[in-house]
Amino acid sequence: MRYKLFFLFLPVFIYSCSPVKYVKPLARKEHAANVSFGGPLIGFANATIPIPFITANYGYGVDSSLTVFSGINITSALYGNVQAELGLTRQLLFQRKYIPAISVTPVANIIYRNKNAFKFYPQVAANLFWEYGKRKNFVYLGCDNWFELSQKKAFGLEQKNHWIAMPFVGHTLTGGQWNLTAEAKIIAPDISNEKLVVDYKTPLKNKGALGVYVSYTYKFKKK
Repeated sequence: MRYKLFFLFLPVFIYSCSPVKYVKPLARKEHAANVSFGGPLIGFANATIPIPFITANYGYGVDSSLTVFSGINITSALYGNVQAELGLTRQLLFQRKYIPAISVTPVANIIYRNKNAFKFYPQVAANLFWEYGKRKNFVYLGCDNWFELSQKKAFGLEQKNHWIAMPFVGHTLTGGQWNLTAEAKIIAPDISNEKLVVDYKTPLKNKGALGVYVSYTYKFKKK
């Protein structure tokens, strides 16, 4: 039974295993290559470590308030699962002194292993961010939301959790052609992680898991 519970809970972490993409949109006609590392914290060999998910994506600034991107989960691909994403970030409001800028990031996630194992998961994040300093570093927070469309879980059980909320906070250091970001995310704070094979670490006793991520972005404009 513990293994069943593990596989029922596992997709929440697989599909939310990267930081929010492009909280602040790229500049107009700017390109960006990004790689991120990290995942939910687990107990392993008497230590607490993040599950080593590696994801990569490519973004393009359509204009100063709209960035489109696509990406792939490299770790999943190494195990024979194609996990791809296609999304965008739209800035809705610009910062006014201490009033934060606001953006939204809708994403379509596609998971494919074979013709009998195909899944689609919509996802959307609501973001607040504040720029500061000459380099326009920024801090951000918000809530990422993942939606389960299927009516059934693994083993034919009823799916009761169709909306998974994931509040997050992060900080980005900005250079001329690079960004370095650290983010922390509470994954599924309302779902119990008890009696699972993996020992997920969480500040909420027996609910959800704490994810930590580091990402590097290289930005450039083509001539």
